[in-house]
Amino acid sequence: MNPKDQVKESLSITDVVSTYIRLEKSGAQFRARCPFHNERTPSFYVSPERKSFHCFGCQVHGDIFTFVEKIENIPFFEALKILADRAGVELTNSQKNKEDTRLITLLKDATLHFEKSLKNSPEAMHYLLERGLTEETINTFHIGYAKNEWRDLFITLASLGYQPEEIEDSGLAIKATDDNGNTKGWYDRFRGRIMFPIRNVSGATVGYSGRILPSLVDPSVAQGKYVNTPETALYHKSKILFGYDTAKKKMAEVKSVVVVEGQMDLCMSYQAGVHNTVAVSGTAFTDEHIHIIKRFCDTVILSFDTDSAGQNALRKTALLCLLGGLDVYVVDDFHSTAGSVGTKDPADLIKESPKAWLDAVEKKKHVVEIMLAHVMRDEKDDRKRGQRIVAEVLPFIRAIQSPIDRAHFIKVISGKTHIPESTLTEELNRGVVAVVEETKIEVINLPSKERLTREIIAFSTLTNKLTDENLKSLSLDMNQFPEAILQEEMFKLEEKIIGDKAKYFNDLIATYKKLIHKEGMKALQQKLLEEGADHEAVMKEINDHAKKGS
Repeated sequence: MNPKDQVKESLSITDVVSTYIRLEKSGAQFRARCPFHNERTPSFYVSPERKSFHCFGCQVHGDIFTFVEKIENIPFFEALKILADRAGVELTNSQKNKEDTRLITLLKDATLHFEKSLKNSPEAMHYLLERGLTEETINTFHIGYAKNEWRDLFITLASLGYQPEEIEDSGLAIKATDDNGNTKGWYDRFRGRIMFPIRNVSGATVGYSGRILPSLVDPSVAQGKYVNTPETALYHKSKILFGYDTAKKKMAEVKSVVVVEGQMDLCMSYQAGVHNTVAVSGTAFTDEHIHIIKRFCDTVILSFDTDSAGQNALRKTALLCLLGGLDVYVVDDFHSTAGSVGTKDPADLIKESPKAWLDAVEKKKHVVEIMLAHVMRDEKDDRKRGQRIVAEVLPFIRAIQSPIDRAHFIKVISGKTHIPESTLTEELNRGVVAVVEETKIEVINLPSKERLTREIIAFSTLTNKLTDENLKSLSLDMNQFPEAILQEEMFKLEEKIIGDKAKYFNDLIATYKKLIHKEGMKALQQKLLEEGADHEAVMKEINDHAKKGS
């Protein structure tokens, strides 16, 4: 029996699938909401007898290998490794040599070289120990050091038989050219930096984040505090969270994940015992990251830096997570600087007191409560406070997918501000899209009619809602835009929509109706100003029109 069949015989498909999603018994089978497309009613079925799964919604089907390939977004040999380890099946060396890609092997050798360099650098090791890391944690995350030399790693990898082009393709070397574009040679991308390997779901290194040693900072030279591997065949920053491979088991167990900004934050959090921690690692949080998180849990706990950049990132990330159907909390530190949301750098807090960090995570607060407390603390004028609640708090409630949760937080705000729930609900329904800019959240009340019409038609085409009764009631010309424009709009929508598609469609229709109503009201108001207008008759029209929109 070959290793693939051994793994398949050793593992139950229900055990494998239930690691990622919640299954419920349905006769002789198990069912769940499909992890590969958004749906409300479960159409994803697992058959223990056939050792296979099938989704009647998106038609995806297969065995344990297919499932892991798709949900982890990895090739077959990586899925085989993950499942072989789980089943206790040993792969032969010849198989491993076939399955390991050349780049993964190269990066493995690079990581070993960086780890060796760290052990031989008292300064680099002292820096890590001074920051609070233990040698055990350093070894767990395979942290290393890139010497402050131009070609140290390149020469080492070349001596192991790797070609210059391969080293460049891995993101570890940069090609130098002359004025005519001719190749002069290659040099190391990372120099004088603490190296944090970025690993994929199976634990293989696919990239790095390098933190410059403080003693090597030169104010006269443009140096980034952190330098990351560029996009490569293996490393796609929008699809990878630092520490995900070490956190996913705990994420599945406790159904939550703590998201921090930096590598040091993650390592210190893990060291303190919070093993369900991941880091965005200097990149913007994306829809793909939400999909990755939702494989294992539905609750996100954010802890970002308290500077303006960190707080802006926190707001953006929280909003995106809420739109993606996740429940969002924030680690709240009682010693935060005035006017900030969240905690000081987790790494610094943990170094001072690991228990304080554990307590802070345990005492997390919902992001809506945090944002409300922020406004209540900083704004004493009732009118201005109300305006800030509309601008800074309601967008987060609007992004929440559950109507029950939205109603709960409206009630909470009303109780603390004495603003009637009906007034808050009216304000909540007025805006439809929340956009985070530099340091604030703005509510865009209504988009342009052309853009909204284009989006409705594209979305209707994309989701087969052309016969929807709500759509028909708008009496739109479905052929008013060229196909190329609609294709572009559909592409944007596929990238954009990560939440409830039915709700998104209904919101589009409702927004369009509001826009038409607003245009009608403006026309009547203009009519009222016309010379010789019958004010009584026009006012009656205005009142009648207002009732239609209520």
